[in-house]
Amino acid sequence: MEFNDVIKKLGESKKFSLKKPAPEKITELIITANHAPNPGNLHTLNYIVIDDPSVIAKIADYCQQDFIQKAPYLIIVCSNIKQAKKLYDKRAEKYVKHQVGFAVENILLKATNEGLSCSIIELFPEQILKNFLLIPDHIEIELLLAIGQAYEKPKPLHRLSLVTRVFFNQWGNRFYKPIKKLSRDEY
Repeated sequence: MEFNDVIKKLGESKKFSLKKPAPEKITELIITANHAPNPGNLHTLNYIVIDDPSVIAKIADYCQQDFIQKAPYLIIVCSNIKQAKKLYDKRAEKYVKHQVGFAVENILLKATNEGLSCSIIELFPEQILKNFLLIPDHIEIELLLAIGQAYEKPKPLHRLSLVTRVFFNQWGNRFYKPIKKLSRDEY
C-alpha cells in the first residue's frame, strides 16, 4: 500500500474479528515501534504483549471498557523515565512522551498496512494494572493498544481543517509570504 493511502486508511475499531492474527504480526509491530526516533538513542520504552483471553478480560474489567475483551491482543506500552532523567533531567518526561508518540504512530501505521486495526486505550487504573501485571513502580504505563483484525471497516479518525492552525514565519500569519532571497554579500 502507498504511504499516503496507509495514513488516510488509519482508523480505529472497537469490534474485532474472531480470527486471531499470527503472533509474528504483533512482533513486527513491536519491531517497527523500536525503529521510532528516541531521545539520545535511549531506549526508554518497554512493551507487554498480552494474548491470554483471561488476562485480557481481567484488564477489560479493570478498565471498565468491555470492547477490550474482544481484542485478540493487547500491547501495554510502558516507559522508564529514570533512564531518561540521567541524561535529560527536567526535560526527560517531555522527551519520553515524544518517544511514546513516535513509537505508537509507527505501530498504528504498520498495523494499518498489515490489515490490522487498533484501538488506543488511555483511560485505565494504572496502579491496579501495575500490580496485576507485576510492573515495577519506577515504570509508567503510557497506554494500551487493543489490536486485531477489524470485524467491520475501521471508523476513520476525525480530522479538523488546518486553515486556522498553520501559520507561516510567525504566529497568526496564515498566508505564505516567501522570505526574500539573500545574495552571498548580504550574509
